[in-house]
Amino acid sequence: MIDFNRWIYSPDIASWLCAGPPLDLGEQADCILSAPHRTLEEKLEGLRGLRKEAQSLLSLGEGRALEVLEKRIDMGETLEEIVYQGGGLSNRYEADIFCHGRKEEFLKKRIFTGPVAGIDFIKEQIREAADRYDLASECFFGVLGKFHRRGGRYFEREWNVILNPEGRILYCLPETAEAVTRGDYWFGPMDYHYMRLPYPSGTVVETVSSPFFPSVKGVVVSRAEPWEGEFLKEDEQWLLYPADLYRRQSGGIGVTPLNNYTSILFGGEFVLPFIQFLKRKEGTFSESERWLKDLGALIRRDKSCLAMILKDGQPGVRSGVNEDRQRYVEELWERCGQHGR
Repeated sequence: MIDFNRWIYSPDIASWLCAGPPLDLGEQADCILSAPHRTLEEKLEGLRGLRKEAQSLLSLGEGRALEVLEKRIDMGETLEEIVYQGGGLSNRYEADIFCHGRKEEFLKKRIFTGPVAGIDFIKEQIREAADRYDLASECFFGVLGKFHRRGGRYFEREWNVILNPEGRILYCLPETAEAVTRGDYWFGPMDYHYMRLPYPSGTVVETVSSPFFPSVKGVVVSRAEPWEGEFLKEDEQWLLYPADLYRRQSGGIGVTPLNNYTSILFGGEFVLPFIQFLKRKEGTFSESERWLKDLGALIRRDKSCLAMILKDGQPGVRSGVNEDRQRYVEELWERCGQHGR
């Protein structure tokens, strides 16, 4: 079994996985591939170690999983060779940098015929942006977009190579539907249906500071609680978070499922393991955050308020204007028939 504390960014999720039922070979490989804080080289080392262990302890029915693992290792080695050494004559590359999930708009636009020059440019631009905004370089990540020639007239962006500030590869993610289907360079988050936030409903959480997502706080709601047997089987969890899009209907409270695609909302352009960046909020609440504390307390008493928020958030359902989250939460307490906070 892999060391979850090495591959899972969230210490709480790592501890929960350590104490739970053993993951199968494919799930362990996905943990390694999803790690947002480990480089391609580290992940290849981890996958090779997992392969060695699996070959010596191969159980009935794991043969297919071992084949998939072999394919992932081959992909990673190919990606390593292409990006750090070559690139292909028919390819072009474009560089972007992001800070806390938001694209840097003042980046000089360049097209590169080889990946190495693009990586060097990304490292240089991150250094300049960090100095310009007086931020640590760890607040940034780079994206090397790989384009492929389509006929003789145009190039199409197929892949996004995600880089840390030192220019080391973290992920390679598809851009087009064809690239998803082909999957020849896909080296990153796959399926992590086994991963949960091991907190009871009503827990207020916040994102750990990272280059991938802006700061956000919210309240967790789960269909099954961590102490219930169904928690391991039932993967439905939601995050209630501040969202101005719903300001008129539900006081600015949005709802998103905590699944593989959540990071589309909190990263803009890439599907990343968002759930690993959430931790329990510690300390006191400011006056502007009191609605989070009160909403968490309501959910601990009555999870049915989630259905009310979902219904209220639909366009045209509520005719009244309620632009204050605290007032909306107080109204929810009354509608749920709950008293004595």
